[in-house]
Formats: sequence, structure tokens, C-alpha cells
Amino acid sequence: MLTRAKISDMQQKASQQIGKKEDMEELKNKYTTIQFEEALQLCQKYITKVATHAFRREPDPSRKREMTEAFINEFVDSQKPTVEGYYELAELKHALSDEITHYGPITKAMEDLAIDEIRINGPDQIFVESGGKTLPWDQPFIDREHLERIISKLLGVSKVRLTPKVPMVNARTIEGYRVNATHADISPYDTPAVVIRKFSKKSITPEMMIKNESFSVNMFKLLSLLPKADLSWITVGPTGSGKTTLNEILVKEINPLSRIITIENPSEMRLLRREGNQEHGRIINDVLQYESVPDDDDASPATMENLLINAMRQSPHWIGPGELRTPGEFATALRAAQTGHFFFTTLHAEGDREAIYRFLTAYLMASNEPAELALRNICSAVKFIVYQEKLADGTRKVISISEVLGSDGLEPIVNPIYKFISEDVLEEEGTGRVLKIVGRHKRVGKLSEKVQQTMIKAGIKRSRFEYLIRPPEQDETEEYAFDGYDFSH
Repeated sequence: MLTRAKISDMQQKASQQIGKKEDMEELKNKYTTIQFEEALQLCQKYITKVATHAFRREPDPSRKREMTEAFINEFVDSQKPTVEGYYELAELKHALSDEITHYGPITKAMEDLAIDEIRINGPDQIFVESGGKTLPWDQPFIDREHLERIISKLLGVSKVRLTPKVPMVNARTIEGYRVNATHADISPYDTPAVVIRKFSKKSITPEMMIKNESFSVNMFKLLSLLPKADLSWITVGPTGSGKTTLNEILVKEINPLSRIITIENPSEMRLLRREGNQEHGRIINDVLQYESVPDDDDASPATMENLLINAMRQSPHWIGPGELRTPGEFATALRAAQTGHFFFTTLHAEGDREAIYRFLTAYLMASNEPAELALRNICSAVKFIVYQEKLADGTRKVISISEVLGSDGLEPIVNPIYKFISEDVLEEEGTGRVLKIVGRHKRVGKLSEKVQQTMIKAGIKRSRFEYLIRPPEQDETEEYAFDGYDFSH
């Protein structure tokens, strides 16, 4: 018959056996050298075992990362595993933390605010873009499986998976960065690939762009008048030339009580303005922002075109499609302009006239209008075209600002106001690496009488644009010193 004393004795012996087993397991881990992958699996199992319900439900990514790092430290301190290549437990903790809570070899690149884009073509083919220049990244992934795990982590927050049946995926990381990943099955080298496009959390200011000579003080004075005078504009240029950044700066010049509706994919512009510029101050501008689904997503009706149509029913003063891509989007944007709405958008084009022809070509694919009539309507809707480029030295510059005067048959009539004139290239001795594109911004035209009248009717004093109605002088130079200029004017 089992007495209380015998039961207690049995429990004590069982506890000792369990303790011995745990001690043996610890000794095994301590004195048996294991690979990092095995240590990673043991650590993940440990976290799964000890994690609380509160940990699993924690919504704050930074707080959850802190809790995870605490579990990693507990695992290493209690188990003390001997891992090949890691002779200090502190090094192992850091490596496990990078792998579990961060992004392995690209963690620093993800956290570096100076890096705008990360391109991974394979486990040991990683490139980053910083300051407009492409640089190799010297920390590789261990192998293909390692890269695939990090890709899964990048895509995890969007709840999408990369599979042979879904070999191309667009998603968003937990930080809000845009990700495009492709499966190894569609690569001749049998490796997955991923591009991470980062968005700076720090807003770019006109002062910063003038200091970088993206445009001159006088050019910004003109650009800032476009939204104030309800002059619709298009910002054009190649991928990565800074079109969205420039548009965000210009949109902030719109009267805060003029209703703005933007539609982007993904949403990049940060337009909310708060009283006293306080983080939690009352929002003072009438702005509504939407994020459309990708063009190839048939599961949701929230396409750019449908959201544009819906936006026209929401009493907007300004409509801002992030970028026009499909014929239907071009047609809807033009219809919005013809029904009394002002608009701003971006296009991929290599100049002002090219942007108009791109608009015309896409529009005619969705319309039966005669080409001449369509061109006339486009040139009536679009008042200005701003062309921006990223140069070989990594700088992003406004190459031209042009007024659209109308059309003559199938020829758009364009009036260039400013241009960037390239003069030479400074190279690094011995390597030939481009250090600087030498050039200058120059005023090459003046505002039309029609635009002058529009600005005055919008309440803009003539003195604010008077410098733009005089013929440009041959030796006129643009200034990049903004001392004394009031950017809040």
C-alpha cells in the first residue's frame, strides 16, 4: 500500500531523475560541438516552450523583439551550447538574435537609414543603394535555405507565401518597406531573389533638396506656386529618380483646407499635418489617403482605377494617383481633370514631351476619341511637367520644369522654364569612378500670360512670380543659398 511518505519519496526520485536528464542534456550541449543551424533550432524550440500567451499576442513589434531577445539570452545562459565558429556566448547571442528577431546578414542594411534599397540576387550576391550609388554588401547568407528563411520572414507580416505556384510576390515588411520576391524555380541558377525598397521615416524638406542642388531657390519658388494656384502637374522620370519625394514636398504647399485624396500602391507620402507640428496634435489638413491593390490582384475591387472613380464622389479639390500605369487609370485621371478636379501624379517618361505622348498613347488604348482631340484635352488638363533624374554621381536633380501651353494637331506645345545643363564630369584619379556631375540650373523661358492670370486670380501677388515674367538673361545663374527665404510663406 502506497503511503504519503512513499509517494513523496517517489516524486523526489523522479524529480532527481528529470534533473539528471536535464543536466545530461546541458552537458551534452555544453561539450558537444554543434552547428549554428542546430543551435538555432534548439533556441526556437526553447522559445516555443517557454513563451507565454501574452508574448504570442503582443502587437508591438519592437516590444515583441525585446521579449524574444530575452528568451534567447535565457536559452544561451542556461544551455551554454558549444557552437562551431562561436567561441564567446555573447557572439552566439548576437547571431541568434540577428537570425530570429532580425534579418541575418542584411540586418544592418535594413536598419541603416542611409540605405534606400537592398537587392539580393542570390545568397552571396547582395547589393545596396546608398546616396544614389550601388555598392556590394560584404555579408552573405549561409546558403539558399538561409536566404529562403529570411525571405519568409520579410513576407510574413503580409501573410503571403512564395511557392512554385506563386513564384512572384509583392508585399510589405513589418517596417513598411516594399518587397518584391521571386521563387528559385524561375531562376536559371535555382536561387530565389528579393528587392527591398525602403522608405525614409524622415521627411525630406525643400531646404535639404536645395542644399543638395536638386533645384535652386527660384525653382522651388515656382514649384511651390503650382499647388497654390491650382495648376495640375505631373512629375516624370525613371525609376528611383525621386518623383514621389518631390511630389510629397509640393503637395504640402496645397492649402490645408483644400481637400486632397491620394491613391498609391504602396502608400508612401506622409501628408497629415498636425497643429503646432506636434506628434499627437490635432490634424489640420483635409486629406484622405488610400492604398490600391496591385494591378494583377483580382481578389479585391480596390484597384487604382476603381478608387479614382470613387474619389470623384468624395468631394475632392485635388486627386493624387500615385502613379498612372494602365489605360483605364489614364482615362479616369483625365476625366477627373475635365470634371473640375485638379490633379498631380507621376509617370515613367524621359522628358516633358515624352510624358505627354505616354499619356496620349495609354489614353487612346481606353478611348475611341480622335487622337488630336485627346491630345488637346490632355494638354488642357496638364499645366506643368516636372522632369527629374538620378545622375551617375548618385544625386537626384530636377532636369526641367515646363509649362504646357496646348497642342497643334498632334504636336504638344511646351514652354520650358528651367533646365539643368550638364557641363562635365569629375572622376577619381586612378579608378575613373564618377565623383560629381558638373552642371548648373538655368532659366530658359518665362511664364505665359495665361498662367500669370491664373496665379493672380488664385490670390498670388505678382511680386512673387515677377522674376519669372522677364526674359531670361544670358548669364543668369541660379542660387542654392536659401538664407533669408521663408519656406512657410
